[in-house]
Amino acid sequence: MTLITATTWRSAWRQLRAEPGTSALVIAGLALGLALTLLTASFLHDMLWPDGDLPEPERLVTFEWRVRGPGGSTTPWFGNVPAVPLHAALLANGAPIEAATRVLRSQLPAQAAESQGVQRSTRLVIALADADVQALFALRPLAGDLQAALGSPDAVALSVDAAERLFGTTKVLGRSFTISLPPAPDGSAPAMQFPLTVRAVLPTPNLNGSLTFDVLTGFHSPAAKTYLKLSDSWSSSNGQLFARLRPGATAGQMTALAQRLLAQQPTPPGLPADFLKGGGAWAYLRAMPVVDVGLYGAGSPQRRLQLGSLAAAAAGVLALAVINFVNLWSVRTLRRQREIGLRKSLGAGAARLAMQFFREAAVVAGLAGMLGLLLAWWAVPLAEVLMQHSFHAPVLSPGMVALTGALCAGVAALSALPLTTIALRVRPAESLAGRSHTEGAASRWLRRLMTTGQFSAAALFAALALTVLWQTEHAGTMPRGFELQDRVAIELPWWCEPAQTTSLLDEVRRWPEVIAAAAADDVPGRDFASWYSDFRGPGGVAANLRTGVDFTPGYLQTYGMRIVAGRLSADHVAEAAQNAIVLDRSAVRALGFASPEAAIGQTLGVAPTYRDGKPATVVAVIDDIRLEEPRSPPRPHAIAPVAGRSAGVISVHSRDPLATRNKLTALINKTFPDAEASALPARDMVLQRMADDTRLGRLVGLAGLMALGLAAVGIYALAAYTLRLREREIVLRKLHGAGAGAVARLLTMEFAGVLAAACIVALPVAAWLSQRYLAGFVERAPMGPGSLRVLLAVVVLLAVVTAGAVARHLHAALALRPLQALRQ
Repeated sequence: MTLITATTWRSAWRQLRAEPGTSALVIAGLALGLALTLLTASFLHDMLWPDGDLPEPERLVTFEWRVRGPGGSTTPWFGNVPAVPLHAALLANGAPIEAATRVLRSQLPAQAAESQGVQRSTRLVIALADADVQALFALRPLAGDLQAALGSPDAVALSVDAAERLFGTTKVLGRSFTISLPPAPDGSAPAMQFPLTVRAVLPTPNLNGSLTFDVLTGFHSPAAKTYLKLSDSWSSSNGQLFARLRPGATAGQMTALAQRLLAQQPTPPGLPADFLKGGGAWAYLRAMPVVDVGLYGAGSPQRRLQLGSLAAAAAGVLALAVINFVNLWSVRTLRRQREIGLRKSLGAGAARLAMQFFREAAVVAGLAGMLGLLLAWWAVPLAEVLMQHSFHAPVLSPGMVALTGALCAGVAALSALPLTTIALRVRPAESLAGRSHTEGAASRWLRRLMTTGQFSAAALFAALALTVLWQTEHAGTMPRGFELQDRVAIELPWWCEPAQTTSLLDEVRRWPEVIAAAAADDVPGRDFASWYSDFRGPGGVAANLRTGVDFTPGYLQTYGMRIVAGRLSADHVAEAAQNAIVLDRSAVRALGFASPEAAIGQTLGVAPTYRDGKPATVVAVIDDIRLEEPRSPPRPHAIAPVAGRSAGVISVHSRDPLATRNKLTALINKTFPDAEASALPARDMVLQRMADDTRLGRLVGLAGLMALGLAAVGIYALAAYTLRLREREIVLRKLHGAGAGAVARLLTMEFAGVLAAACIVALPVAAWLSQRYLAGFVERAPMGPGSLRVLLAVVVLLAVVTAGAVARHLHAALALRPLQALRQ
């Protein structure tokens, strides 16, 4: 039997044309839910199975590690490990592996000349790897010889995307380009240009996969060998390590072996004693199957939260859309009682009625499915920006089309069931005689329950979105001991020399809108790398202080850090000569000084790894600063004034931040053509630490908006049904003298009950989830006990949405004509 016949299509089309506005709302709601579901499916595939097409992926493992932190804490797991020494140790100790490769990455500027002599430049991610990388990741070159590229000192393999960016074409075999190498950290080698020749072209790798690169090459060039030597340390995260296990070997065995090899190494010199508090190893290694990295590997807690939130949002929005479909079509089914009675009188049984409603619902769901599929395809670029994720699994693919069909069939089946139930209650004789029947008390309560569920979901999404976005905003505005308003910053390229930094600062300070400018390692509060060292005061009191901030003159003024004792010279030359440091108040207390003034001029003992162990002199004390993210407790700080520095970040306090951003971007890119730099507000750069939370807030916020919109449609449908049900009652009340207020109270009681029930159900759950989310933060937004302010805001928001949704039907109820209603 054909699922959709011409008769079914005409019947469904009549239903759609009867009320085009309502039909459009239903189809649009279903399309939104289906589009979000398809995007979720693509995102889940990208995040959980990016390497699913590799040969025997269950035998391919990667290594992860975590290290000790302040107070004996342990960091999260990281995907970068001491790959060079671990690789050598595993091979030397007979690890049960068939093949292994180190992958060390670096982003370097590259230049190439087109055939017309035009110079092209871009920054490329260069991955150094062993020859086994081809077999481990099933790399198949589109052109050229990959093994030759990995085995020659001046040869590389280029991805298609990198070839297009660098040469403007993918036909690049035999062509050459140069990369700029930084100077060696120990000064043994200057910066230099290094020529490379393309020997193979590879497909652009999946950016969500384990192996990503623009350029792939081996370890045979002199520069690569130098890089290997510098990376041969057990105390640094220098790259990834992949291995294919022998048959029968397990990741657990590899974890035990790797941890045993790590335990044989001495504790890194200069590791603060505070880090080893509570005992245990100074670091931990584990082997993780690549197929499990998505759910259980490095970064998985935040990834699971994001995936779970997205899946819940998609399921919730689709469920709300289905409820709207059922509610709105139920009202129409009640209006079709004569048609249904005639069909039943002609012998239509339950099965035929169910099939009729299923076919009609399938038409609506099918239209929504096609629209949803196109909407998902169109929204991919927007979703990539919103989620900062590059979608690899295509939305317009046979698999996604099949998933859309299955979802549409499920929607049609779920929608047809309650409609069939209503139809079965229709009595043919009475309906043909013009006496209408309602759907029954049970169905009415089911409808109220579904609408309550809609509002509960909307309240839940709205509360979570407000919580996450409020906390993210608080992270950018919380007191830190420095100011971010009207501050602009730009990253300098790594090849910037101290003299160039000084020259750039001199020019920036001459701009009329600039108040102050300086250079440092990073914008305060964004520091992704945390450095700590042990210091000892004159009285023998030892303290572990956070270090790693070296700043040029003007830095404290740029960020409004207030000096409470001591002073700094205008050029920091004297401070650099005496290895000076600046403490904050917490560091003064930690070192046992009675006051900030008592610390000035004192010499502190330092760890051998801090500035070669040369004692440091305290020259100034500032108010407490908070460089840590909101999830971490504040630490005492020791920052160092320097006369000049290379690379890092230039920060500017400006009276006209927008003008300064444009001028600063132009200045840096003019000075360093390969930098591709862009000036940003300092606050935005600090909030990069909260990037995952910002994405989560946007995601939940978008789902909340969709849920509120669908809930508004749901309450609109309930209002339409209530008005239809109580037309005669309202008219009779008006004929007996009831005023507009009495009629309004009659209808609003129905909706107020739904709103109250939704709040009773959803708000305690929302409060619990909000507190669970906030529990991970030391610094929390002032939301009140149990996120009370958020919950009150949600109640007000739902009340406004309810009022807007029922206003039209309330006006219609007040305008009812008695004669028209009593004739029906």
